[in-house]
Amino acid sequence: MKQEGKRFVLLASVFFFIFFSSSCLKKSLNEKTLRLGYMPNVTHATVLVGIEKNIFQEELGKDISFQPINFIVGNSIVDAFITNQIDLAYVGPGPFINALYRKVPVELLSGAANGGTSIVGTLNETSLRQGMRIAVPQYGNTQDFILHSYLGNINLQDKVKIFAIPPQDTGTAFYTMSIDAACLPEPWGTILIGKDICKELVNEKDILNNGNYPVTLLVVNKKYAKENPDLVKRFLVAHKKANRFISDYPNKAIEIVTKVISTISKKEIDKNVIAISFIKCGFNNDVDLNILNKFKEIGIRAGYYRKGFLVDDFKKLEKSVKNENSTD
Repeated sequence: MKQEGKRFVLLASVFFFIFFSSSCLKKSLNEKTLRLGYMPNVTHATVLVGIEKNIFQEELGKDISFQPINFIVGNSIVDAFITNQIDLAYVGPGPFINALYRKVPVELLSGAANGGTSIVGTLNETSLRQGMRIAVPQYGNTQDFILHSYLGNINLQDKVKIFAIPPQDTGTAFYTMSIDAACLPEPWGTILIGKDICKELVNEKDILNNGNYPVTLLVVNKKYAKENPDLVKRFLVAHKKANRFISDYPNKAIEIVTKVISTISKKEIDKNVIAISFIKCGFNNDVDLNILNKFKEIGIRAGYYRKGFLVDDFKKLEKSVKNENSTD
C-alpha cells in the first residue's frame, strides 16, 4: 500500500511538471516582444517620456514584452538592426540614411524631433575658422552632416579637421585641448556651456533652415513591421501620445528627461540646463524630406556614399510620409 502511494505521488509530480513546463513553453512561444533602441539625449525626449510615463507599455498591452535598449551613438543602432538586437528605434537622419545605403531593411514611421544641435567652442574662440579641430559624435551621423552643411555655407568645407568623439566625452577633449569646437546634440552643448568649458559659437537658428530640421526619426525593421502590423500601429499611437505629453506638460517632461539622462549617463545634470535644451528642440511627428535629401547629398560630397544613391528610396519615403501624415 505504501509502495502504491509513493508511486501515485511520483506520477502526480511528473504530470504536474510536464503540465507546468508545457504551459510555460506555450506562454513563452506566444509572447510577443518589441525591442526599442534609443539614445539618452534631449533630442530623444519622446522615447524617454514614453518609457518613464509607461505610455508605450500601456498602449502595447501587458501581454507584450517591451524592451528598451539605450545606445551612445546612432550608427550603433544601425548595427543593432543588422544583428537583430532591436525591432524599432529612435535615430537621427544620418544613421537612418546610412542604414538605407548599407541596404539594412528599415523604413521610416514618423518624425520625432527637430533642431536641437549646438555648435560650441573654446572660450577664446569667437567663430569657426580655418584649421579648427571640431568634434562630432560620429562620422556620418546627423551632427556630422549638419556641421558639413554649415561649413559649406561659410566656405570652410575641407578647411577644418573633424574628429569623432562621443558627446559625453567632449568635455574631456576640451580640457585636454584636443579640440577647438564641437557640433553636438542637446543637451551636451548646453551642459558644456553651463560648466564654462566652452561657449556657443553659432546661434542654433543659423545652423540650418532656421533651426527647423529633422534630428530624430522613428524607424522600424521591415520584416518586423510586416509580421506585427498591429503592434507597430499601436506603438505609433503611443509615440504620438508621448509627443503630445511633451507639448501639454513641458515642465513635467523636462523633469523626466533630466532624471533619465542623469541616471543613464551617471552624471548629475541640472534641470535648468535641460530646460534650455528644450527651447532649442521641437517635438512633433513631421519629417522634412527636403532636408533628408540635403543630408544625403552632403554624405555623397563627404565621401560617405556613392554618387546617385537613394533616388528610389527617397521616392518611397515621400509616399510613405504622405500616407502617414494623412492619418494624423
